[in-house]
Amino acid sequence: MLNKSKQTYKLAAKLALTGLIAVSSMTAISHSNVHAAAASASASTNASYIKSIYKLASVGKIPGLNAIAGKTPISAVHYKWGEPDVGGDLKGNHYEFYNFGMGQGAFGFGVNKSGVIYDLRNYGTSVDRTGGIKSLTFASVIKTLGKPKEVRFYGTDKIYVYHPSKSYELKFVGPSKVAKGKIAHIDHINVYAGKANK
Repeated sequence: MLNKSKQTYKLAAKLALTGLIAVSSMTAISHSNVHAAAASASASTNASYIKSIYKLASVGKIPGLNAIAGKTPISAVHYKWGEPDVGGDLKGNHYEFYNFGMGQGAFGFGVNKSGVIYDLRNYGTSVDRTGGIKSLTFASVIKTLGKPKEVRFYGTDKIYVYHPSKSYELKFVGPSKVAKGKIAHIDHINVYAGKANK
């Protein structure tokens, strides 16, 4: 009788251990599926965001603005937002910048001597890398749009240049070098109308 009881106990212990291993495996699989799904959703979100940036750039726009590169006068921006935080020599080609603070976004405008915006820049909403422009990487841009027509370097910046239309260049700008193990995130985007830069 004691022998049979031991066998029953061993069988029950084995079944319990098997069940525990199965539940543990399912939990591990479940957690890895959640992480994979989150990564996939993030990649999908980035891809659709990059495509929307490209589509806006084809008509001279960037996310967050109604201005059109090569057409909108800077006076329209002044009317809506007031004087810029930083402005250049207002007599010739210059840049003006607006920074609305953490989470509110920052924008830059290249303005020609006639007062027309030729370069629109969106710097995103802050240093938050979970959404918007700051969440994008050079790898995600290439994965979505393919290799750029050209890669430029300016100071410490690397610039991927795309041509969504004959009239506009779309530039993704970020650091040319990052610390080992770090990922280069996009710092800002530009939509540039070369013909208006005169």
